[in-house]
Order: sequence, then C-alpha cells, then structure tokens
Amino acid sequence: VALLVLWFGGILFMWSIAHPRWHQVLTYGFTQLFGGRAACIAYGTQIELAPALNVFLASYVDAYTVFVLYPLLVFGYRHVSERPFFQKHMKPVFESARTSLPRVAKYKVAGVFAFVWFPFWMTGVVVGAVLGFLLGLKTWVNMGVVVLGTTSAALCWVLLYDRLYAWLGDIDPRIPMAFTVLVIVSLILLQARASRRRRAATQGE
Repeated sequence: VALLVLWFGGILFMWSIAHPRWHQVLTYGFTQLFGGRAACIAYGTQIELAPALNVFLASYVDAYTVFVLYPLLVFGYRHVSERPFFQKHMKPVFESARTSLPRVAKYKVAGVFAFVWFPFWMTGVVVGAVLGFLLGLKTWVNMGVVVLGTTSAALCWVLLYDRLYAWLGDIDPRIPMAFTVLVIVSLILLQARASRRRRAATQGE
C-alpha cells in the first residue's frame, strides 16, 4: 500500500510542479494495469523513456500490484471462498494458476520464476504469486521470486522493443506510434477476453 501511495504521490508532485511527463507516468500505470507488462513497456519505449527507467517503472507497478492483491486473494481463499464475490472475482485467478500447476510443481521456485519471467506468456505477477502460494512457498520467498521474475521480464521486453522500434523508425517515423497503439489495444482486448472466459468457466462449474 505504501508503494501504491508513493506512486500516486509522485504523480501528484509532478503535476504540482507542472512536470511535462506527469500525465505520461499516470498513463503508463493504467496501461500496465489494463494491458499488462508488454503494453506498458511498448508505451514507455514510444515516449522515449530511458531503458533503465522503463524497466524500473514496469517492475514497480507490478510490485505494488502483487503486494496489494496477493494478501487479499489469500485471505479470500482461506476465509470467504464460498462467498459470491470470491467465486466471481477471485476464484478465476486460482483456477488460472491451477492450470499451470502440473508444469511447474516439480521446479517450485524456479518454476514460479520462469512462469512470471517468460516474456511471451500472458501470465502476470498476480497469477504467478498465487501459483507460488498453491505450491506452498513462504510469502517472502514467493514475493521475492515474483519481483525478480517480473524485473527480468521487463528487461527482456525493453531490449526487444528498443531494437524493434529503432528498426520500425528507420522505415517510417510514424510506424512506432501506430505499432504502440496496436500492441496496447490488442493486449487489452486479449486480457479482457481471457478474463471473460475464466469467469464463464467458473460460473459453469
């Protein structure tokens, strides 16, 4: 919660001093929330954030997201698993994690790291953290592995996008902007579709 407050406090401070990037940082956070890591890093590359800052911001947003949601999910799993709210909003996250459980169970920590890190999986840190919980990892180990995994994934995405955008910009300066919009919209739609499928599957049980 402190990380989340610090994030919005920083944006408010930037706004109060009329920093030219305050709205971009705000957009960055919401892009990651709705589109995921790949979408926000594409946006960060498009607005020409320094690679190190792009990695830091993506990892930071993932960190406060999982730190806030993970305890709520675990509490719901242990105490209110039969309530309608849990069944509708939380159970799909656990079901998504369970589908990957057989693939990573024997690897434990390494499996959770790979699950969160692999840049082309639509997994996310929250599902990765729940996977670690189902594997019985201690909380501090689970959170550490998840943060390390998402930081490593962010670094891979930044390196990939830097090269890709440089190549696209050489073809036509307008292409990177169009590509960014396409990536963000596509990933938001894919996540929304996956979320609807998980909820439909949960309601059908």
